[in-house]
Amino acid sequence: MFSRFKILYDIPITIGSYIKYRETVPVRKGFGEVVGIVGFGGRLKYEIINLNKRLKHIVDANHNFKRRLIHHTKCKHVDIKSTIIDKKQFEIGDVVCHKRLGFKKYGAITGFLHPDDLYTSSYERGYNGVDLLDCVEIDPRSLTRRRRSGNIVKFTSNKKYLKICEVDLWDEKGVLLK
Repeated sequence: MFSRFKILYDIPITIGSYIKYRETVPVRKGFGEVVGIVGFGGRLKYEIINLNKRLKHIVDANHNFKRRLIHHTKCKHVDIKSTIIDKKQFEIGDVVCHKRLGFKKYGAITGFLHPDDLYTSSYERGYNGVDLLDCVEIDPRSLTRRRRSGNIVKFTSNKKYLKICEVDLWDEKGVLLK
């Protein structure tokens, strides 16, 4: 799941570090951010907040962070600067660039559509790679929805024509999509 991150063995784990962990009893593995260090010596444990694939904190039904206390021998420091987001793992709300036949248009993902008009599991389990992506076309400079004769412009695309864009709101020239 998080194998795309580079493991760093020579950097000590401190508060704010991102770690990958694997427990044996019960078998559980995951990824998180260190928020506390408990104990010392051989009994050193890290208190972490679990993160999902998009590096967002996982919360429970009561809107509390999902926390774990992991022994230091089960943790490995990881480098997330090189690859933060999986470029083909689409989610609702992502800003995407549709490029086909030399034309570019930008959009925001609003839903998933199965090619055979069947029920899609992408809403519960994440994008499955088969579904078409339903998008609303947006203006790349202001990020507002495009309209034609009062109606919002929508388009549907296959995953091979879409690329997730990184949005920089604080560029000196205005909004920048990378």
